[in-house]
Amino acid sequence: MKKVIFILVDSLMPNILNEGLAARCIPALQYLVDHGELRMDCVTVFPTMTASIDASLLTGAFPDEHKIPGLIWYDPEKKQMINYMNGAAPVSKLGIKNCSQNILVNLNQKHLNKQTKTIFEDLADRGKSSASINLIIHRGYEQHKILFPYKNLLGIHKEQLISGPETLFLGAMAYPGHMKTKLKSFSSGMRHLYGINDQFSISAARELINRGSQPDFMMVYLPDNDHRLHRTGPEKGELSLIKVDRQIERLLNAYSSWEKAVKENIFIITSDHGQTGIGKEKAEHNIDLDQHLKAFNVLQLGEKVSEKHELVVCNNERMAYIYPLKENLQEKAVNILKKETRIDLISWKDGNKIVVTAGGKTDTTAVFYKNGPYQDPYGQSWTVSGDISLMDMTLNNSIIEFNDYPDILSRLYGALFSQECPMIVITARPRFEFTSKYYPKHNNGGSHGSLHKFDSIIPLIVTGDEKENPLPGRLVDLKEYILSLYEKDA
Repeated sequence: MKKVIFILVDSLMPNILNEGLAARCIPALQYLVDHGELRMDCVTVFPTMTASIDASLLTGAFPDEHKIPGLIWYDPEKKQMINYMNGAAPVSKLGIKNCSQNILVNLNQKHLNKQTKTIFEDLADRGKSSASINLIIHRGYEQHKILFPYKNLLGIHKEQLISGPETLFLGAMAYPGHMKTKLKSFSSGMRHLYGINDQFSISAARELINRGSQPDFMMVYLPDNDHRLHRTGPEKGELSLIKVDRQIERLLNAYSSWEKAVKENIFIITSDHGQTGIGKEKAEHNIDLDQHLKAFNVLQLGEKVSEKHELVVCNNERMAYIYPLKENLQEKAVNILKKETRIDLISWKDGNKIVVTAGGKTDTTAVFYKNGPYQDPYGQSWTVSGDISLMDMTLNNSIIEFNDYPDILSRLYGALFSQECPMIVITARPRFEFTSKYYPKHNNGGSHGSLHKFDSIIPLIVTGDEKENPLPGRLVDLKEYILSLYEKDA
């Protein structure tokens, strides 16, 4: 059967893809769209941050199952904030050694639920080979050496093993032995994020193809588009997409013709999340959580949790987790946050239920929980009550219809039940993002993290699927779709 090449383009957005196709300036993507299927309304996972989304993509489960709450979260058992390398200053305050250990080792080896299989593990069980190129979620059955950059700086001297599929690339930090002499030409080094870049990813994929070592399933991560849109904002995304297209063109050119590439492979191209343009004025468009929560003793970056601390704030750009460390603090924190009109949704757990309110709404709430008389477009049933307009949701007889917050019930449930401890989830309205001391700001650029459709709707391209299976409407369902491609015809 055909092999599968999955290309994950960070922050690929439907409107920017549409503009590029209309302008006919992205020939590689144009070819794959013209010879395949395209849907522009695929829904990603929440929080719309890479770690939690990639975990859902690779496991086919929401965070309540795979247990990766976000890019930044608090571990109440170890009393430690987990940061998978977001922002130089926060990483420095938390300790670069700890953050490096978390993203390069602990994320896959300890934090990701061992009971939830990744696609690499499922394919291996089916006798299929796989490669992961630069994805942060890559757990598999094979063991690979991890080469920590700047060991003296990190204070990590002991050689460590990480798991992955048969072939694993993490830039210059993990790669097959035969690639060592080629690392320079693949843009490694600090300036190029140790090979975690588009040039390296595509070059590694091309090398596997050219050597005749292409596995049955190859997953390729392209991160550069996200970095560019954080700086320029999505309004200038077309220029960035042209650069992405040039890299995809390089991959197609590894074959003698593009026709041959599609004849031999099924190509899947999608994104992890979108981005929202953030306003230019910091005082207006940054929601200062330090200021709003000044009535509490909030854990500061670099501090050890002690009896004096009352809250932990984990800022994920356009969403945040707020952890009350003592009883009777949750209601007080919610009441303060409700006064801020730039905050969009505020939610928390109440037993097996989720309560939702919004910034500027002092008395209005909605409540929902799993199972009940109402069904969403993805086949899940729910009980909902209260002011559901807060979630921009309508009921058409027994059918739930989503608007600005696609698949909000499953996505919000997955985030809030990713941990058992008390937690508050807040999101920012469009054009705004949360700020805390030391955390990066994206004024006049792009940001993501929230439930809003700007952050949540992604395109999905599939080319070469001769069975013409229906394309899934959610990123979390892509794993099942991919596994179905390997099923033999009845």
